[in-house]
Amino acid sequence: MPSVLGLLEAREKKVLEEVARLREEAERAQAALGDAERALQRRPKAKRLVERGWAQQVRPGVFTAFAGPAD
Repeated sequence: MPSVLGLLEAREKKVLEEVARLREEAERAQAALGDAERALQRRPKAKRLVERGWAQQVRPGVFTAFAGPAD
């Protein structure tokens, strides 16, 4: 029959392994979040560029209210 101390040590080992796994997962999630936030920050500029292109190529003046100031 295993000792109580042995059972506690086995449980501690499992918990430490789980903590390490979760820390690695959190690091990956943080990196992915950073990538997504940077993409989100680029979106308004890309949208303005597309709107300006449409306004100039398709129907001049249609999107000028949405285009914003020139970069």
